[in-house]
Amino acid sequence: MRNPSSDIPRARALLMTALKLKDWRYVRAALPLMKRAKAVRRAPTKQKPITGEQKRVVRALFHSNLTSHEIANRTGLASSGRVSEILTGKRK
Repeated sequence: MRNPSSDIPRARALLMTALKLKDWRYVRAALPLMKRAKAVRRAPTKQKPITGEQKRVVRALFHSNLTSHEIANRTGLASSGRVSEILTGKRK
């Protein structure tokens, strides 16, 4: 039986049948229908990986009082968000 997602109404009907017939096979069939498949929300990567040289330059430019947007433009990063990731340690 394929189970890409939960199917609570069908599981409920199987459990009601199990109660009426006192048959555990219906309960076993209903249990997998109550588990929700984990959502996959990752978009494919569109940007090149950040190089070690870019990280060093970003940290150096940060100390020269430039904005994140200016640093991103000078280093060729896609956005100021990537600069923020480097500075907060998400991109070591």
